[in-house]
This record gives sequence, C-alpha cells and structure tokens, in this order.
Amino acid sequence: MRQGGRKRPVDILLVEDNPADARLAAEALRESSFDNRLHWASDGVQAMAFLRREGKDAEAPRPDLILLDLNLPKKDGREVLAEVKGDPSLKRIPVVVLTTSQADSDRNRSYELHANCYFVKPRQWDEFVELMHAIGDFWFTRVSLPDPLPALHEKPSALVAQAVPAPIHAAREGPAGERKVLLVEDSPSDARIVHELLTNAGRRKLSLSCASTLGEAMSRLREQPFDAILLDLSLPDSGGLDGLASLHGRVTGVPIIVLTGLKDEALAARALRQGAQDYVVKGKFDGDSLSRALEHAIERTRGGIYVEYLAHHDTLTDLPNRTLLHDRLCLALEHARRNRLTLAVLFIDLDHFKEINDGLGHGTGDQLLQAVGARLCGSVRASDTVARVGGDEFTILFPEIKRTQDLGIVSAKILNSFRAPFLIGRREISMTASIGASLYPNDGEDADSLLKSADSAMYRAKEHGRNNFELHSSGVASLGERQSLNASLQEALRRDQLVLHYQPTVDAVSGQIVSLEALLRWQHPDGSLLRPSRFLPLAEESGLIVEIGAWVLRAACLQGRSWQSAGLPPLRVAVNVSHRQLSQGRSLIETVEAALRESGLEPRRLEIEVKEASVMYDESTAIRTLRALHDMGIRISIDDFGTGYASLSRLKCFPFGSVKIDRTFIRDVTFSPDDAAMVAAITAMAHSLRMNVVAEGVQTGEQVSYLLRNQIDQMQGPYFSKPRPAEECTELIAAGKVTLHRRRKTSG
Repeated sequence: MRQGGRKRPVDILLVEDNPADARLAAEALRESSFDNRLHWASDGVQAMAFLRREGKDAEAPRPDLILLDLNLPKKDGREVLAEVKGDPSLKRIPVVVLTTSQADSDRNRSYELHANCYFVKPRQWDEFVELMHAIGDFWFTRVSLPDPLPALHEKPSALVAQAVPAPIHAAREGPAGERKVLLVEDSPSDARIVHELLTNAGRRKLSLSCASTLGEAMSRLREQPFDAILLDLSLPDSGGLDGLASLHGRVTGVPIIVLTGLKDEALAARALRQGAQDYVVKGKFDGDSLSRALEHAIERTRGGIYVEYLAHHDTLTDLPNRTLLHDRLCLALEHARRNRLTLAVLFIDLDHFKEINDGLGHGTGDQLLQAVGARLCGSVRASDTVARVGGDEFTILFPEIKRTQDLGIVSAKILNSFRAPFLIGRREISMTASIGASLYPNDGEDADSLLKSADSAMYRAKEHGRNNFELHSSGVASLGERQSLNASLQEALRRDQLVLHYQPTVDAVSGQIVSLEALLRWQHPDGSLLRPSRFLPLAEESGLIVEIGAWVLRAACLQGRSWQSAGLPPLRVAVNVSHRQLSQGRSLIETVEAALRESGLEPRRLEIEVKEASVMYDESTAIRTLRALHDMGIRISIDDFGTGYASLSRLKCFPFGSVKIDRTFIRDVTFSPDDAAMVAAITAMAHSLRMNVVAEGVQTGEQVSYLLRNQIDQMQGPYFSKPRPAEECTELIAAGKVTLHRRRKTSG
C-alpha cells in the first residue's frame, strides 16, 4: 500500500532454503531502496502453497515478483518454475532465478521454462546490494506497476481505482472506457440472454466474462480485475446468500449486483445488507435498465470509497489522519492484549515550523510537510503506521516491538534522517523534530492514554532542548519524582554508591576468557542493588550520564590495571559508552585518555562498546570519534546488534573489531528459524568484514553447541558466569578459562 506519496511496496516472494542467504537478500533489498514487502518460503512445496493460497497461506497476497533458488528441498526450483509458468493464474508473475549455479545448462533450462531473468548469487556484500539494485531496475523497467495515487482534484473513479489495496480489486477502464463485467451464472440460456441484452443496449462498450460456479468466479477474479459482478444466487457450489457473502468478503471496490428469479423483498433486503449494490429480478429488466444498474453501482461504489478515503486520510500528505490512526491503534491494542505484546506510539512535532510557514509562505510549508511525511515513512517498517495528526504533528504506531531500547534506536534513526536538509524547489531547508514515546501497557492501556502520554513526553523533549527523544515513564512521570530520583543519583555518585560488576566473554572453541565487561550497579542506601535499567534512563534525560560514564571508564581501567599488576593473565576490560557520551566527540576521547593515563592501563587492554542507537544518532560524529579511539589501540565493538533498525552494510564504515548479537535472538536460536536466520546472516556478514562475532545472553548447553556449529567466535552469558563483583572475579581470571560443556547430572 502506498504511503506518503510513494507507490505501494512491491510484494516479493523469496524461495530460498538457506536462512543466511535469505537474510542477506532481505538486507540487500532494504539497502537497495527498492520499496518492497518480502515473503520467505524455505522450500518448493511451501512456495507453491503460498502462491496458491493454500492452508495457512489462504490470505497471502499475490506476489508481484518471485526470487527463486534452483536447489530446493521437497520440490526442486525448476519444478516450481515450471508449475508457476504453467498455471494461468500465476504465469504473469515475473520470476527471477537467484542461484549459485553458473552452469550454462541451468541458465538455458531456466529460460526454456520461461524465467524472466537469471542471476548468479554474488559472494561479496556490495555485489549483493548491486544485484538487488539490478532486480529493482528490472522490475520498474519491465513490469507495469500501478500508477501513483492521482491528485485529489482528479475524478473519484481515477482515485479510487488505485487507492484501495486488496487481493481482488476494481479494474481500470479499458479502451474507450470499456467496462469489464463478470457474470456468475450456471444457466447457459440465462447467460446468453444477459449477454445479448447488454450488448444491444450499447450505452457503453462492455467486456463480459462468464463463470458457471462460485469457484470459477474466484479463479477469474484472481486472474484479472473487473469493474462489476452480476451474481446469480442459485449456483451448484454455493446456494442462496452464502455465495454473496463469500464473494463480498474477497473483493474490494467491485460492486455486486444480484440476479435472481425470485421476487422476494425480504431476500432483496438481506442481499443488500450483505454487500450487494443492487437486486435485479430475471425477466423484469431490459438491456438499458440493466446497463444503467451497472453504471450506477460502479459509480456509487467508487464514490463511496473516495469519500471513505478522504475521511481517513490527510489530503496534503496522503497519510492516515487522526481518525484512521485511532482505529488502527485500537485494533493493535486488542491484538497486543490477546498475545501479551508490547506496542509503542511516537508523537513527533517539528521544531520551529511556524517560522518556516511565516517566513517562506504556506506553499513552501506544505511541500515541507509532504517531504517530512515521506522521510518518516522511509524510516519505519511497512507494518508501522505513519499518520499526520495536526499542522506540524505526526504520529507513528508500532504494533509490536521486542524491547524498549528499540524505540531509542528508531527515534535516533528518524532524528538522524532529519540531519540532511529538505530540498523544496531550489531551496534547502534544515529542520529538526522533537519526539515523545509511550508504551503499552506501561504508559496506558487505551488509545487515548497512550496518545496523551506520547504527547506529554514530546513536550518534555522540547523542554530539554528540542531535536531529541523522550520516553514517557509511568514510574517517574511527575517532575517532582524525577527531581527526587535525580538528586539521589547525584548523591550516589558523590558517596561512591555506584559499583561495577564484571561478566566474562569467552572464546567459543577454547573457553579462554578474552575480556570482562564492566556492568554498572547502584548500591542503594536501603540495601538493594539496583540494575541500570532502574536509573540510567533518568541519567540520560538529565545529562548525568556523561559524568557517570566518565566514572565507569576510570573505575574499569583502574580495576583492569589492578588485575594486571597482580600477575593475572592479560585480558581486556570492556566499557559501554552511551550515545550522549559518543556525541561529545573530542570530549569523550579526552575522557578515555585521562582514564588510561591515570590507571596506567595499556590501550589494547580496553574495549569500548557502543549500541546501534548510539551509532545511528549522529553517524558522522560516531565514525570520527570511534576511529580516533581505534587509532589509539582501543578495541571497538557494536553491542546488542540485530534489532533490525541498523543496516549490516553500514558496519564497514566503522572500526568495529566485534559484533555482539543481541540476546533476544540467541534465546530462541535453537528452535526459531527466524532467529537462526538472523544469527547466520550477521555471522556471515561480520566474518566477510573480518570482525569477530559474540553471542550475548547464552544460557544453555544446547545454545553453546548450536553456536559452535555455526562459527560463532565468542560467547557471553549466565551459562558461563553471571556478572560478579571485582573481588569474586580474581579466581575466575586466574583459571583463565571456563568449561564450555557441562556434564549433565543423571539420576541414580
């Protein structure tokens, strides 16, 4: 479906049995800016079930393009190609063969089976992205896509024919305004009468197709679009109103006129309630009246959809408006409650937009709003909703997020996208935004509460200097509560209540300890040990994170030097750096230099870890700063990688020595094909860039075995050791290694 003035995404079916290759293709498609929705089938049988909408794929979209590997389990790719091109309902779908085979015999056979294109899978990432560019060019130059949505002053029929997404939808008018009508009638004599009446009426040229059963009608509708349907209620495979209900549920924007031999007002009323546009009794009409009924039904349907579209969309940007956003948010909340999911709302307000409107005129302001809408759509997933809810206000609905941190990542991506000026006419306009976020169920359990919480957080972002992001937190929502906790945190820093615990990272083959990650804790006066999730968001908000971060760097370097002076085996200490610290650039470099100088720790014994969000917040500053630290001899790693908001190909721009795969993908890697594909793809890509791969959050022996088989270099998690105070780590460091495989206990 089209968003923000763009064509609808192209639905692509990728038929690929290798999860790593599937993930690479998905990443490369995203990098190529080829607007698409990717569907994955891991074998030939699954692919054909998807294409024929069988079983769980009954509601699957018909793909616009198929990317097909030849070597597939269950059903070979050549068999799939032959079946697709031999099926009248599928043969028009372009098929691009994407395979490792360079054999002329495979290439020639593929073209004999009517493949539209043949590509050999490249080995290098850049070549893979270029290949997806080529496939995108193939699609846009060889295949006819629906035109973009016309301007709103165009006639309703032109707008509606393209504004309604559906598996089955209305046809565009043929030559000279030709109407395409499907007649569903099992009586040959009645079908002949209808055909003659409409042909002789001559009001408008008609193309009449006939189907004698409901099943045949469904097949015809999948093969081509129609402007209207004439439906007999007495069919051999569906009697009465059941056929009408079934047909109405599968078509959008196509009016249905019921034809029946019964003059029954009650039946007519029920037919209209179930979606029929009109009810016509056989033998009671002539060609002109039936032709008029068709024309009126078509125009009523298209006009109604046009009005419906305007009622739910912003006329300037074509984005959903507040009404449609509210409807989608309510539906998403129902789904989240049933499935115990977390959803999120972002409220985005443009900074100083009034000055643009007043200074450059409303015309320029309107063009800027359109450009902002398009840029926001480009920053989120196809499943998310971008809406314009006010003059310079936008809202984004995320129906499902895995972690709270993902909000920071995508918000950083949005803010970073605004760093490039907007080109309006010949003028470059710089624009920033303030973003507030709310979470279900933490910040509200209904649509209005979540929108209000996100709005409140947005105003807090403006209070803190604009051009930033704030998450509404129920726990510290009031100013008084935040000030109290902030004062306690400052006191904790002065009174040495902050402590570091350390968790080892081990070599996946030898079990050798290669580093210890410093993890912050707050030893609260009430005796509890607070994890960073309880207080670091507030530290980020207040700016205290910079001072806390400097303390962590100094303390970790001193501890690393202390272990080294005690004659323990050499290893690295790893320290996490926040996006606020990273954005300081030169100041962070000086802080690191001071910590190394004071402690006497060698730079090669220090590892700096940064998260995806930190890197994306200000990419140019991040690259410059991290390269400077790397040039000092410090190892640089990217932490919590794999959430989907950062691109694998961007890794090569940074001096990363290690990629740490986020624990959410390691947790289910032994039984989740999606997580396994993610881990395999990240591992393959990181290794191609000569980086180590670290698996975080390893908890079981089964995970260890799986990760070893899949070339993971290092592991970290409670399976080896939970975070411990420094004094408890001495014995662990002295041993030098941990046991990779524990013997299972057996009952006596």
